[in-house]
Amino acid sequence: MKKIIETALPLKALSVSAMGDKAHKGHPGNMHLWWNRSPVDSSAALLAADILDGPANEEDEKRKQISVLLCQIAGGKGNFSTIQNPEKLPVVCDPFSGFGGLTIAAQKVGLQVQAGDLNAVACLLTKAVAEIPARFMNEKAVHPDAENRFYFGAEGLAADVAHYGRWLRDTVEYRMKDEYPFVQIPGIKEDAPAYAWIWVRTMKCPNPACGCRMPLAGSYVLSKTAGHEYWAEPEIQDKKIRFQIHQGICPKEKETNKHGSVGAKFQCPVCGEITKDEFVKKTGKEGGLEIQLMAVCVQTKDGRMYVEPDQRQMDAAKALIPDELPIGSLPNNTRWFSPPGFGLTEYTDLYTPRQLLLMTTLCDLLPEVMSQVSEDAIAAGMTEDKVPLSEGGKGAYAYGQAVGVYLALVIGKLANFQSSICTWDNRKGNIRAAFTKQAIPMAWVFGEGNPFSTVTGNFNTMLQNVVESVAGLSAAVPAKVEQANAVTMEFPKDSVLFTELPYYDNVGYADLSDYFYIWLRRCLKNVYPQLFEKVVTSKEELSSIPEHFDGDSAEAVREYQNGIRRMLQNFHQAAAEEYPSVLFFEYSKQDEEAIRSDGKMEKMTPFEQLLDSMIQAGFMVTGVWPVRTEKANPRFNSVRIAVVFRKKKEDAQGATRRGFINTMKRELPGMLDISFSEDIEDEDKPIAGLGSGLSIFTGYKKVINADGSDMSIHDALCLIHQEIRDYLDVHAADAQTEEV
Repeated sequence: MKKIIETALPLKALSVSAMGDKAHKGHPGNMHLWWNRSPVDSSAALLAADILDGPANEEDEKRKQISVLLCQIAGGKGNFSTIQNPEKLPVVCDPFSGFGGLTIAAQKVGLQVQAGDLNAVACLLTKAVAEIPARFMNEKAVHPDAENRFYFGAEGLAADVAHYGRWLRDTVEYRMKDEYPFVQIPGIKEDAPAYAWIWVRTMKCPNPACGCRMPLAGSYVLSKTAGHEYWAEPEIQDKKIRFQIHQGICPKEKETNKHGSVGAKFQCPVCGEITKDEFVKKTGKEGGLEIQLMAVCVQTKDGRMYVEPDQRQMDAAKALIPDELPIGSLPNNTRWFSPPGFGLTEYTDLYTPRQLLLMTTLCDLLPEVMSQVSEDAIAAGMTEDKVPLSEGGKGAYAYGQAVGVYLALVIGKLANFQSSICTWDNRKGNIRAAFTKQAIPMAWVFGEGNPFSTVTGNFNTMLQNVVESVAGLSAAVPAKVEQANAVTMEFPKDSVLFTELPYYDNVGYADLSDYFYIWLRRCLKNVYPQLFEKVVTSKEELSSIPEHFDGDSAEAVREYQNGIRRMLQNFHQAAAEEYPSVLFFEYSKQDEEAIRSDGKMEKMTPFEQLLDSMIQAGFMVTGVWPVRTEKANPRFNSVRIAVVFRKKKEDAQGATRRGFINTMKRELPGMLDISFSEDIEDEDKPIAGLGSGLSIFTGYKKVINADGSDMSIHDALCLIHQEIRDYLDVHAADAQTEEV
């Protein structure tokens, strides 16, 4: 029997839910940065539609009732109580779990879930949002000051993360008080705490006759806040640089010494020599790039002010770098990583000495915190055993490690605001995160925030983000989360695949996540020894990143496509007979243009390639639904789609091209009537209609052309598209006639 997901969906409500699924306060995605997060509530609605039987064509009232339920679930308010015996339903498998959004969705619907990722950071995040909270549901907080009350869900866990997180912060602040000294402000008796330090990279002027230490300043403007404008002016004395701080609006001609908008071209403020991009890179690779304090930002009762750094501030910034630092090299991939081109080749090169001391001090204090949590848990009555978290522990020892996991994520979030690629936002007078996009660019002027102040990205804020996210978790169904390769993993029998496929080389998850991995590993390598066994994350991820294949783009694409094909073939043996599976993918303009064309294509588009892999693995496609995470915009190159598929019947019959076309002309209009009876945007109908047409085409064992060859997926899509266009044209004409 067809499921709701194979007939009609309230697409508009699902897309509205997906577009609104942002990492706001209390959202599980706010626990730590991850790229391209899968939305939770819209995915829960899709899973509900995946297990609910579709009503008969004439059962309009029942269809409406189910639609209302799906809309409620997508809105985060629905109570899906249809599941009475989840053990009799299929296990949901998500082998590309990312931050765990689809895993949470399965738990919300009440389904058993087996999730994981090859990427250790993604695997850890999924454990944090699904596996760990399910293990400690409704446990009381154990810290000495905890309230004696009932704690729902993960509230007790969150309360402990907050308590021990504050202790961690206070301890590190005390130990590093000399590295974060108060600021002496001219004309003011009392010293004030520093809010942030603004740095600039410098190099020796390429003009041999000059040779001064010149700044490489994208901007000298420190603040554009109305009434509190400040800017810095470089002054060269004995070939050394210092900065004079001015209050007021910076003259246009003194805003920067960057020359042009492309490349590392800067003009020396002394001799006027302009650097060349290749010379700056050469200087950086030879160790000639340095950093220098340009200004100190101070938060006062009258607002923020900026002062020239004195010797005390400069000495404090030269903190003693720890002997043992995390190991990890930045990738040689100029598309996403600019720093290696300028000599910053190790991840630790991206930090100031003080930032390195801060991060290592936080990481190395974490075992002490976990030990204290375990002692307090035993005192509070929790089972005393030595079964670790990685082996399914539920006692005091594992609980201490669990709290440590969330505090490690706080430290990871802090790293996003504590490096020399965090640019200074002079409009708001604050730190920008290292990741404002899916790349690590070079920063010439950067801000170093005081983590113990109220600056953006401070420790207290990061802690609060994690605490609020943990408090909102209510994983009633246990989840099994393991690090595994999706291509070769063993799927449980009678399972459904419900996962978001990585899209070719769109995001370099493995390379990007190393930025956080090096710190998470330092925190948790003894908690999850297998997960953090490697120095950096595995680069065997399913992607078509050329740098992972010695720069061979064609080989990268082939391996990516072969990986998806092998995964589907592997999954076919375990796929449920009664329930369909869902793969989230991207439907691009390239795919659309190919379908609109009637000519032969030299090679399949990504969408066609995916469909062909499903067919070759023994599946039939029963739905294609655009579930948008961004509003429709002609400038966008792709839209997120949910491709629904199930095992093809073993007794499937073949058909001729003419027979397929006749069947489609006879059956497709009725199927589209049902699909389009829901609230669906006009721009989504041509995509959604493809699913109905594909369910006819892929239901056959094969379709034979007049010349005896097998019909290709490209030709089938072209025919389906034409039928959908004819259907829409007829209905548009009918609607126009009715208006007249």
